[in-house]
Amino acid sequence: MVRMLPLPWREAPMKKIEFDGYLLVYQADDSEGRWKGSYAILKDRAEITRGSLPLSAHSEDEAVGEILAAARRQTSLAIAA
Repeated sequence: MVRMLPLPWREAPMKKIEFDGYLLVYQADDSEGRWKGSYAILKDRAEITRGSLPLSAHSEDEAVGEILAAARRQTSLAIAA
């Protein structure tokens, strides 16, 4: 289950998504002509991991999908370990 969470302020650059019991805090940016993303994954208010990655996205929706996929890979690796 993926649930978008509203942020308490309007112009915050970071966004949040809940998925599989984790909280993904991310930012997607195309200011330099290419999409890139930064994220942190939290579980019970503790940071599990963070990262940044170049994206092949052409829109913000595609960028969010790529960041969420990367986060799911990270959490599945943590569960398998």
